[in-house]
Amino acid sequence: MMSGQASDVTTESGDVISHNDVPDELMSVVTSLTSPRRYVPQWYVYDTRGSELCEELIQKSKTYKVWQHEYSILQTHADDIASKVSSPAVLVDLGSGASSKTRLVIEAMRQRHGRLTFVPVDMAKEFIENCGRQLETDYPGLTVEPFGGMYMDGVQNVAAREENRLLLWLGNSFSNVSIHHQVKMLQEIRAQLSEGDRLVIGVDMDADREALSQAYGDQWAPIWRDNLISRLNKDFDGNMDVEKFDFSFELVENPPDGDTPSYVALSLSSSGRQRVHLRTLGLDIDFDDGEKIYFYEGPNTSCKFNLRQLRRLAESSGFAVDAYWTNAEENYCVICLAPADVSHTSV
Repeated sequence: MMSGQASDVTTESGDVISHNDVPDELMSVVTSLTSPRRYVPQWYVYDTRGSELCEELIQKSKTYKVWQHEYSILQTHADDIASKVSSPAVLVDLGSGASSKTRLVIEAMRQRHGRLTFVPVDMAKEFIENCGRQLETDYPGLTVEPFGGMYMDGVQNVAAREENRLLLWLGNSFSNVSIHHQVKMLQEIRAQLSEGDRLVIGVDMDADREALSQAYGDQWAPIWRDNLISRLNKDFDGNMDVEKFDFSFELVENPPDGDTPSYVALSLSSSGRQRVHLRTLGLDIDFDDGEKIYFYEGPNTSCKFNLRQLRRLAESSGFAVDAYWTNAEENYCVICLAPADVSHTSV
């Protein structure tokens, strides 16, 4: 949670809300909930409890296979990834969560580079601090420096380090960045990198509608509905009723020869007209029947790229494709990006 007192927020109805007991970070959630296209920032879903529920689901689900696909690639190619930076190196993990897959890269980095500093970046700071202590126990000589904050805050946190930086962005998390902001965000990351640094991103390539409808179905409701509504009620002393919101999946298909990937959009839909009261703010929010709350400011919850689209994205962002690895089914990709002005052959 960020420090500092909240500033005024103006809702879509023109009401000005100010409350000194609510941090700016949480007031940003109020702004998103009262915007014309209602949404919650995706980081808000992943508090400690949300992160725990997510970690359990992604490892055990029979239909959501991102974790398994990525793990199989890292099992085979962790040393190839570790070889992309020279010693001394620091490993940075954006959206680290429990670092369950990242352990494979940590082991490969330690084997190749010796002592290692690992910087997990996640909004759930308490969660990654606990995970970091376990990692230091499991890997003597590993130094873990957890950073609680947004992705770009984590990148900037290591910008001044003298070691070569290997940035990981695993778990298909990059695909959740709005399609309207992806190029800009990669450009901002590129601006913080030096010649010896690399950015490794894991992305889903499965665009099969039936498979995705099963992968993103009701199994996510405990995280994206139940825990979310519980947190909103706790943070703002609200009276949201979980039974009055339905979890929804939609796949938006775009031409595979275009630059815009297909994407999944997840939301909560209000089942009937209702008024939600946030007592801490003295705020009422009215929902029409079927009105949605999305899980990101942009249209997409998760993009489904192909290799052509990934190459174009890299080129547009000041990167070149240094290497990439896919799983046996070729429906998941881990791609290594290098600053484009580095002399090397693009793959």
